[in-house]
Amino acid sequence: MFSFDKEYKGWSLERISRHILYWGFWLSFYCIVNGSQYGNRYVEWFLFEALIMTVKLPYAYFVTYYLLPKFLPDKKYVLLGISVLLSALVAVVFILLIYNHFPYTMKDEESILWSGKTFYRILDLIYIASLVVIIKLVQEYYRQKRANTQLREEKINAELQILRNQLQPHFLFNTLNNINSLIISNDNRASNAVLKLSDMLSYMLYDCNVDQVMMGKEVDLIKNYMQLEKIRYGDRLELSFQVSGEIHQRFIAPLLLMPFVENAFKHGIAKSEKKSWIRIYLDVTGDDLSFMVENSLPEEFENDFPRLKSGIGLDNLKKRLKLLYPNRYSISSNTHDSYLINLKIHL
Repeated sequence: MFSFDKEYKGWSLERISRHILYWGFWLSFYCIVNGSQYGNRYVEWFLFEALIMTVKLPYAYFVTYYLLPKFLPDKKYVLLGISVLLSALVAVVFILLIYNHFPYTMKDEESILWSGKTFYRILDLIYIASLVVIIKLVQEYYRQKRANTQLREEKINAELQILRNQLQPHFLFNTLNNINSLIISNDNRASNAVLKLSDMLSYMLYDCNVDQVMMGKEVDLIKNYMQLEKIRYGDRLELSFQVSGEIHQRFIAPLLLMPFVENAFKHGIAKSEKKSWIRIYLDVTGDDLSFMVENSLPEEFENDFPRLKSGIGLDNLKKRLKLLYPNRYSISSNTHDSYLINLKIHL
């Protein structure tokens, strides 16, 4: 199947066949047009055009594979134009030699250099070569586009890996601090917390090293995290996590929702001595995800709760969203009697 964006390494049989078909078309075209115009002399014109092709082919490939790569990358357009014209003039000289030595008389063909048809012959050569050049430029465009796409993907993957490596230690640091608090107070719930952490580590170590994970696993991660935090804060913390829509067949980037939950605990609950609460709501409708986290305000932040602007996890979250869902996400927040933050993503 013919494709402009197909890239060849060396002169394979398929590549040679495509060139033969291209030049075979032009040979047939000139043979039919000229043969019909000059008394149906198709055989003579076929032989004549076949000889002319011995000039047109080298000229076209000389322009495409030598002059173009030599002058075009450096934007030497004037030198490129002059070289194309001069080489066309040289090629026309060889064409005139073929006219003079061709055994058959070609009617109405002038065989002197400075004739009215010399300009036409130069234009004909440039036209034939320009089609080859256009095909080459289109192929180069697709090759460069493919290379840029590959580089962009490699850049995104590298940045995501860096961000993920930063995010996981940040998350573990907070979680281990929670367990440490239980161990120091000799709370027998520490063993249960370790089991929860084990499940979370298993997910992070074995399931998060991919671009996307099933959303149900992210939900389980959040639930485990909330249950672990519930062990730490006890009755003074009220938790609610509601999930609606079909999440089990949907996919999302790993560890994308956790920073919102961490932010609510770190800045909302951990800094409060009074009874506190966190409400989380996840809805997936079609390709649209809405994730809302609302928490009560600690005393010191009742008028100004920290926005989504600080912290390793939250900074990485914004970078990941820009890389993974460019122009397909929005983050809004509101502070009144509580702090509410809402993430919307078009999956």
